[in-house]
Amino acid sequence: MPTPTLEQVLKERVAGLIGEDLEAVEAEIHRELYSPVPLIQEMGGYIARAGGKRLRPILLLLAARLAGYHGPRGVRLGCVVELLHTATLIHDDVVDQAPLRRGRPSANARWGDDASLLIGDHLYSKSFAMLVRDNDRAVMETLARSTVSMTEAEVFQLELKRSGFTSEADYLRIITQKTASFMSACCRIGGLLGGLPSRQVEALTRYGLDTGVAFQISDDSLDFVADPDRLGKAIGADLRAQVERLHSLPRLAERILAELKGGLAASDLATLHHASHTLKSCSAKVGASGLASRCEELEAMARTGSVPEAATLVEAISQEHLLVQAALISRLAQPKSVPAQAEFEKPH
Repeated sequence: MPTPTLEQVLKERVAGLIGEDLEAVEAEIHRELYSPVPLIQEMGGYIARAGGKRLRPILLLLAARLAGYHGPRGVRLGCVVELLHTATLIHDDVVDQAPLRRGRPSANARWGDDASLLIGDHLYSKSFAMLVRDNDRAVMETLARSTVSMTEAEVFQLELKRSGFTSEADYLRIITQKTASFMSACCRIGGLLGGLPSRQVEALTRYGLDTGVAFQISDDSLDFVADPDRLGKAIGADLRAQVERLHSLPRLAERILAELKGGLAASDLATLHHASHTLKSCSAKVGASGLASRCEELEAMARTGSVPEAATLVEAISQEHLLVQAALISRLAQPKSVPAQAEFEKPH
């Protein structure tokens, strides 16, 4: 008899603890997705049949069981968090133009962006209607905070995508506010259902946050190595986006340098300050700390009005940019290598 995998063991243990409740959550999801509007009914059925890990209801139900709660609200709120999660996935797929979700064509690939956005909004509305029926202020506040955090992170991620730069700190902020904050809310709700003391509720909340960060890092790593059929979504999207960002760096830096030189020629302090600040941020995010330091000097000169002294510094920045550009081009030519920060530094 073959040794069971860790995944199989965990599934069996979860089923033993909350299997009946999970089945009830599934039935509740199907009931809540019913609508007299044919398109909602069609898309709702398609989404429900797609399944999924149901990790968020699992966390909520396990936390509730740990807190000593046995009752119908766990099932109802498990349905709420899964519908909320599904709404975020539908909206994410529209933003990312993802072709697959859970091994099948995504809703936007099948019905278009307009219908998908509206269905996502409908699921959000359904979730909050269920919360109102549940009528627990603490639970409402928990999910309200989490959804605000998720939407803020989504907009922040879009800003970074448009700028072409994402640092490690940016990445951790995004996954903490998106995935981790929601998993944290699920664990917190379980503790609230059981009426735990605040210290224990906070401990469950923190556990959910740490679990969410670990889960998302693991999930993102699969974008590089997973089998798309087993993973259930297209792989390589994040990697392709990163390569596109790297290719855009030299062009972006050249544009900012032209802006710097134009500001210097016109003695335009506002342009000098803005361009030096932007180039400093870009340089820091690719590890070019020497160039970033010079840009910081220029930024300070622009603030104090030292235009004559700035001319020499702009020329030095222009020369150092060529070295950084060469390092970036080399990095693109050898995608398997991970450059040390020293590669971007000017030799002494």
